[in-house]
Amino acid sequence: MKKLFLLFAILVMATLFSHAALAEIKIIEADSAYLLGDNDSKVDARRIAVQEAKRKALELAGAYVESLTVVKNHQLTKDEVKAYTAGILETEIVSEQMGGTTERPEISIKARCKIDTDILTAQIGRYRESELLEEQLEAASRENDELKKQRDLLVEQLSAEKDKARAEETRTKLDAVLTKEESNDDTTRVWAGLAPAFEEGNGAGRELGQADLDKSAVMLERVLKTDPRNQRARHLLASVYQRKGDHAAAERELRAALQLHPSNPAPHLSLGLLLKERGRSEEALREFHFVERLRPHNLSVVFHAGMTFKDLGRCARAVQYFNRFLKDRRSVQYPRMREQALVIVEECGGDRPGRQRRARQL
Repeated sequence: MKKLFLLFAILVMATLFSHAALAEIKIIEADSAYLLGDNDSKVDARRIAVQEAKRKALELAGAYVESLTVVKNHQLTKDEVKAYTAGILETEIVSEQMGGTTERPEISIKARCKIDTDILTAQIGRYRESELLEEQLEAASRENDELKKQRDLLVEQLSAEKDKARAEETRTKLDAVLTKEESNDDTTRVWAGLAPAFEEGNGAGRELGQADLDKSAVMLERVLKTDPRNQRARHLLASVYQRKGDHAAAERELRAALQLHPSNPAPHLSLGLLLKERGRSEEALREFHFVERLRPHNLSVVFHAGMTFKDLGRCARAVQYFNRFLKDRRSVQYPRMREQALVIVEECGGDRPGRQRRARQL
């Protein structure tokens, strides 16, 4: 018996060590320097240098991520890699110093990001399975690219401007762009930590403690004070409020997010889930049908529409939705949802997709 236990222990340790050997922690650093001109302030110079250092670190990280097996297996495009890298990895400022001369001071910033290949692989896999999460990352990446173009143009205009009044106007515009970039950074920091936990249906998310939720709420509320039109921050804050049990505040933030961008399906889905949880099934269905029109093959909305029809006692409609869900090959990625769907189809007296095929064959 002891020999068998020892053999089992050796096998377990060998498995753990082999898994650890496959995982890798990669540290990536990048520097950025900004030479102050006549119209620059030290505060804005630092903000610009910080944004550039973070951007360079993420670009280097993206190049490394492209070489990973999971990326090659998924055949991700460069744009997809860029969106995932920016949305998953966190950057931090590790050093800054002033140099140059008294007349032309220069500020230098070093940024760092850490890549845990195990965590990265798991998160990329989850985003690939969730159409709406993937869309949010890609939209954020496009917005950040546009903000960088605006910042570069304003920095160029500011350095060439001779008129003091026009230089002040340009600085005001530059401040607005930098504020938006910084707000997006803070939102992404919360997103990277919370998005996997907020993913619906497949049970992959981790439980969030009250301290995590409180800290995230404070950060997102601060973001919205400086950037009230940040839809992604409102959507995330709604999710945090919902986890905290404040459903009224969650609904308020989701509706505010939808006023900013009414055609974004992700807040509509979240609002539908919130309304369903609060027993407002007919209202929830309207949200699910809106998402379904935009994303007819989204499995999450198909499943939750089926659940809502079941709550309303409309079994025939529920079975239609659950059979759509079960027939889709991707549903195997959601075992808990599949199990619920199969049970409800049985309860409603419907035929499972597999049984229908066997009956036709007989």
